Amino acid sequence: MKLAIGISAAIMLLSGATTEVLSNDAAGDNLSPNQIFEKAQENYASLTSYSDEGKIVATMDDDSTITTFTIRLARANFYIIGWQQTIESLYSTNNIQAQAVWSSGAGNFLEMGHGPQNEESRGIALAKATEISGGAAGTIPRTFFNMQWGDQLGGSGFNQTRQPDGKVGDVDCYVFSRESQGRTKTLWIGRRDFLIHQIQTVISAEAMQIMLAKVMNGDHEPSSAIHCFTVTETHTNIVLNKQFFRSDFIPANGE
Repeated sequence: MKLAIGISAAIMLLSGATTEVLSNDAAGDNLSPNQIFEKAQENYASLTSYSDEGKIVATMDDDSTITTFTIRLARANFYIIGWQQTIESLYSTNNIQAQAVWSSGAGNFLEMGHGPQNEESRGIALAKATEISGGAAGTIPRTFFNMQWGDQLGGSGFNQTRQPDGKVGDVDCYVFSRESQGRTKTLWIGRRDFLIHQIQTVISAEAMQIMLAKVMNGDHEPSSAIHCFTVTETHTNIVLNKQFFRSDFIPANGE
C-alpha cells in the first residue's frame, strides 16, 4: 500500500517534470542551463527514431519494486514500450507478467494481462501505461512525442540547482535538481548527446506521512515508521535514428 502510493506520487512528478525542467534557468559552464535544455529539446525533436532499455527501482522501507523495460519509438506515431515488474518485501517476491503498450500505426493498444485493449488515443494509452509501468511509459515517450500532460512541478516555491556533473554508467552528464515540500527530483542529461539518462525522485518521510494521511482520509493514522520513498529511472543502450519496420512495433502476442 505504502509503496504503491509512493510510486503513484513519483509518477505524477516524473510525468510532468521533463518538459518543465528542460525550460528553466540556473548557473552553467560553457553552456547555460537554458542552452543545455534547449539542445535537449531540439535533439529529441530532430530524431526519426529512438530505442533503449532500462530499469526503474522504487524503494520504501523494506519493500521495493524493480521494473525492467524496453522502449522503441518512431515518427509519426509508432511506439512500443514493454515492461516486467518484480515486487520484493521481507516476506515474499512477486513477479508480474510482462505488459506492453504500443501502436504500429493502426490504433493504440494496452496489454495488462487480459488481452490487448484498444485505447482511444496515444495520450490515453501512454497515460494508463505510465501508471502501471512504474513510469516506464512516461518520461522518454512523452519527451520524444512532445506531449503535454500538465506540469506537476510547475508553480512558485520550486528551486532548481545545478549540481556538479556526474556519470550514469560511463556517460558524463549535466546534473540538475529541484526541491519542494519534501520532494526532490534530480535529472541527468548527457553532456555529449543531450539525452536523458537518469531521473531520481526522493520523497521525504514527512511528505509521505502527509500524502498517506490524505489518501486514508482520516480513517487510519499513517504509520510513524514510514521512511523516505525513492524511485530511480535509468536509461541504457540508447540507439538513435535506426530504421524500423511496422512489425517492430507489434508485440509477439499483439495484433
